[in-house]
Amino acid sequence: MPVNTELVAAIQDTINSAFDYKMDNINTSIPCIVIAVRDNGSTQMVDIQPTINQKLPDGTVKERPPILGVPVSFPVSSNGGMTYPITVGTTGDAIFSMRDMESWKAGNGRPSTPQTQGKMAASDAKFYPGIQPASQAVNNPSKHVLTHSTQDVVMFGNLGGAEAEVRIKADGSIEINTSNHPVTINCSVANVNASEEVNISTPLMNIDADMTQWVGNINIIGNITQTGNYTLTGLATFNGIPFDTHKHVGVTSGNATSGTPVP
Repeated sequence: MPVNTELVAAIQDTINSAFDYKMDNINTSIPCIVIAVRDNGSTQMVDIQPTINQKLPDGTVKERPPILGVPVSFPVSSNGGMTYPITVGTTGDAIFSMRDMESWKAGNGRPSTPQTQGKMAASDAKFYPGIQPASQAVNNPSKHVLTHSTQDVVMFGNLGGAEAEVRIKADGSIEINTSNHPVTINCSVANVNASEEVNISTPLMNIDADMTQWVGNINIIGNITQTGNYTLTGLATFNGIPFDTHKHVGVTSGNATSGTPVP
């Protein structure tokens, strides 16, 4: 029986059209931009706008609708991690769940039953901030106020403004940099273990502490002004002269006030 090639081609066209139609309604991932941040970021929910438009078979272009109430993914666990501000204009990638997420979003992260039979629907997006077009890439040194190297590992905030950063440099050294803002460490005990030396360079240093013990030698270059009592245990030497054994020769003992000799 001869094969009807026209019928086979028609069936193939029908199958391809049906497949294309179904694929048009399956969402996998797409770049997006944040258009609103919910609850000041406390619930990690944002509204996003897909930034690649739909191009229809007839050549017309249609902007994709916003996706509302999308959870943001931070690099965190239940007891640690890193968070950062999400602002309007932040770009990233939307990944679409294989099943309806509405019950999960309203739950506590435990297994939940989907409300619909939806698969990879636009409403079931998760937002991963980070991807950017080249013109907006925050790794561009020109976008930083502080000196930036693309070879360093950097955690930063307030890009282009009052920047602050922790930088692990390519040579293994670590820097904490700010734009003329204080660095504060709050803890019960602070330990600095340096195998060679500790260097402090500042025009003014204030220390509010009871110095109960200082182990090691101190060399001071400059003047010392003290207010209060001074107690020394040990030998004091001034300009090479031991203070506790030094005696003035040819000085007559007497009363310093009246000048009366002491018998």
